[in-house]
Amino acid sequence: MKLHLSFLFLVSLVLFSCEPAIKGNERSFVKGTVSDFEGNAITNVSVTARTQNLLLGEGSTDSNGNFEFTSLQSRFSEFTVDVNAENDNSPFGMYSIIYSEKPLQQSYNLSNIILRKKATLVFNIKKTSTENNTLDWSLQYTEPNCDVYDDEETNESLGRCYETSSFEGTLDNTNPDFEAEFPSVQNTTVQFTYQLNDTEPQTISIELTEATNFYEFEY
Repeated sequence: MKLHLSFLFLVSLVLFSCEPAIKGNERSFVKGTVSDFEGNAITNVSVTARTQNLLLGEGSTDSNGNFEFTSLQSRFSEFTVDVNAENDNSPFGMYSIIYSEKPLQQSYNLSNIILRKKATLVFNIKKTSTENNTLDWSLQYTEPNCDVYDDEETNESLGRCYETSSFEGTLDNTNPDFEAEFPSVQNTTVQFTYQLNDTEPQTISIELTEATNFYEFEY
């Protein structure tokens, strides 16, 4: 009898695990508008709905920045809408809205989504002095993407959206130079703070006015 019950338990477990991820007769309607920071509509921006790694639906913005499409519903509680995802050639960053409501909604009205233009800072520090100097430095810059979590209890959007990131380092004779590219947002300011040996820290503001910006510092 114990063997028979164990067999039934395993069969039920297999049947449950093989349950389709997609709900056969349920759909969600997704719509919204995409514009830039100045309020101009952005055309031909891809918008996709997914859960985990499963694509549920997709569309793109029209000449007025509007999009709408019908999405499948899955048996998972999480529902994510990605705007301009994985488009490295686009001048704009990516915006993701993650819902975790139970049950899933029949309609998702995303209102107006604002995309910021991407900017790259090509940052270079070179040691030109022959003295035994130590340089402590840091950068503060704006991230180009948004990950917003819709909180069903407070009806507020939580998450990371165009937040400030930081990077710091120390250079000396054994490690004298540094060069890297930092992804950021156009028309924002990068704060470069440095301290040479025991002197007072100094801060330089680097304005990101172009898609690619160059800054070189020598010490």
